[in-house]
Amino acid sequence: MAQLIADRRDVDFVLHEQLQIGELSKHEKYAEFNKKTVDMIVTEARNLAVKEILPTQKIGDEHGCKLENGKVTTPDEFKRVMKLLKEGEWVAMPESTEYGGQGMPKTLAMAAGDYFVGANFSFMMYPGLTHGAGKLVETFGTEEQKKLYLKKMYSG
Repeated sequence: MAQLIADRRDVDFVLHEQLQIGELSKHEKYAEFNKKTVDMIVTEARNLAVKEILPTQKIGDEHGCKLENGKVTTPDEFKRVMKLLKEGEWVAMPESTEYGGQGMPKTLAMAAGDYFVGANFSFMMYPGLTHGAGKLVETFGTEEQKKLYLKKMYSG
């Protein structure tokens, strides 16, 4: 089932051999993202994708969102998995810690995010669209708007 998402050997090859992500840890901003940390993040992202997010794909297809009496609801399993994403701080991985992100290299965040999107693209639109809106606030918003919205948006 995991191979439906991405082969871990391919991900490791791209990150470590092609992109040489370990070189980023030489810079102060990414000093904590050494090979061990990178591998741990990729492993945990893959585990979350395979064990928790992937099973929601079928549920989403079968039950989907519902509009009843002007209120939209999602399957209960979506709420549980969203809670896991929030608790693990996976929503805004590359964003500044000042605004509630993890401050990780964008390349690493994309590798982790690819597992999630591969597991259930439809579900990942929820945090993905909010993250995109957060980037708009971060780029074009006033300092007051950034302080008011970004931590909430980036934390899910």
